Amino acid sequence: MELEHMIENMKKALKRDKLVIFVGAGVSKNSGIPTWGQMVRQFAERMDYPVNRLSTTEYIRIPQYFYGMDQSEHHEEYYRILQETISMDMKPNLLNELIAQIHPKHIVTTNYDKLMDEVADGYEIIREEKDFLKTSANHYLIKMHGDMDQVRHIVFKEDDYLQYSETHRLTETFLKSLLIDHVFVFVGYSLNDYNLNTFTSWIDYIAQEMNVKEHMHKNYFLSSSNHASKQYLHRYYQNKGLQVIDLYNLPTELEQKMQEVPLEEELGRRTYIVLQQLIN
Repeated sequence: MELEHMIENMKKALKRDKLVIFVGAGVSKNSGIPTWGQMVRQFAERMDYPVNRLSTTEYIRIPQYFYGMDQSEHHEEYYRILQETISMDMKPNLLNELIAQIHPKHIVTTNYDKLMDEVADGYEIIREEKDFLKTSANHYLIKMHGDMDQVRHIVFKEDDYLQYSETHRLTETFLKSLLIDHVFVFVGYSLNDYNLNTFTSWIDYIAQEMNVKEHMHKNYFLSSSNHASKQYLHRYYQNKGLQVIDLYNLPTELEQKMQEVPLEEELGRRTYIVLQQLIN
């Protein structure tokens, strides 16, 4: 599917107030916030765990290893390191501001920082399950993995992910319900991201369960992968109902405009120039 056609589909969803943007760690990276991999390495290095090439599974298992080895009372050491890693006073970047300017129906983030909180005017912030019960807002900023101010409720280690359906029933049910008639756009995630795999499993399940795979609307993923095997991963996600926008294969016009975006991270500039098309 051509980029122009995909952008047009997203703009139509936005006009109908049916667009949901998922914000991953790649967005916060443009403000100097550590990536998921950098956070995991903080724990790996303290265990002398080899960190040359970590698999998707290791990203959630290494924190679990550390948690299990932590002999401090109430796992205080684990939470102290986690708090130190995520407690950074950084400013929102142009991508945060652009996402807020696009003003999708809902913004969902797996990040713990407050960058989106600071710019998402008009959005009710959902930091924990009970927040759903206290609001009837039309637009939500859902921090589905928690907030840096509530470090003991953050989703980070393996058990947190495996128990998510039990500990975050309202959040998961709400997000799955949106899959029926909303268009999801994933920004700031990598092809091997465990979070992305979770989302695509939901999309695939809904399509299979309701027997609507051939007629289900498309969801979109802005891919940052420049890996040699990315063509196979792209096809894998497309088979699961996720259309991939290759940020390293943009039209010449956007490549030229991208150079003018004042972000240090090249990937941030590429992401920005694509999202900007939604309001042009």
